[in-house]
Amino acid sequence: MDDSLARELADLSALQRIGSLNTEYLPQLSGDLRPAALVAVMDEIVLGARTVLVELGCGSSSVLLARLLQQRGFGHLLAIEHDERTAAFVASQLRREGLGSVARVVHAPLSRHPAALSRHGQWYAPQQVHDEVLAYVERFGLVDLLLADGPGFGDSRYPALPVLRAVLAPGATVLADDVDRPDEQAVLTRWSEEFGLEFRTAPRTSLATATVPA
Repeated sequence: MDDSLARELADLSALQRIGSLNTEYLPQLSGDLRPAALVAVMDEIVLGARTVLVELGCGSSSVLLARLLQQRGFGHLLAIEHDERTAAFVASQLRREGLGSVARVVHAPLSRHPAALSRHGQWYAPQQVHDEVLAYVERFGLVDLLLADGPGFGDSRYPALPVLRAVLAPGATVLADDVDRPDEQAVLTRWSEEFGLEFRTAPRTSLATATVPA
């Protein structure tokens, strides 16, 4: 079986598994996780008993994660998104479904960032992210799951760990999406070298996972 077919079958299987969370239609947004990757994140939330989640980049998959948290009866999600239209849609959907108590979306435009690697030097607005994450951690505790699925392409996701490492709990899970792309692989290599993380890729997904040392 070739890789593309295996990935398609994995996505179909994943869609069946999350069927109970598809309570109403959600549009497919450009930044959404593949179904197989989304299920891998959900498995980590449930099996790892993760309760304080930060997601960089959001979409319809964020609503499904919020539905899962509400279904479980505990856990919180803070999603940070640079695209105003996407952030507005997800925030509106969370409000409409009564999920505001478990999930929140912050629109943080891209701006120059000292930790960025690319020539554009951009990441989510530094002061805004600092303030939002600090308030979130003060309320719910250290982050035990970080999902890096934005922003954009290239090495633009590198600042996630330099910025957020201090608020990650010992034993927290770090998940990175789109790691089948060379630029993301380069980011994982730097994270591994600089933060002592050992990433492993889930079969037939574009996700890599690592555990923060105790």
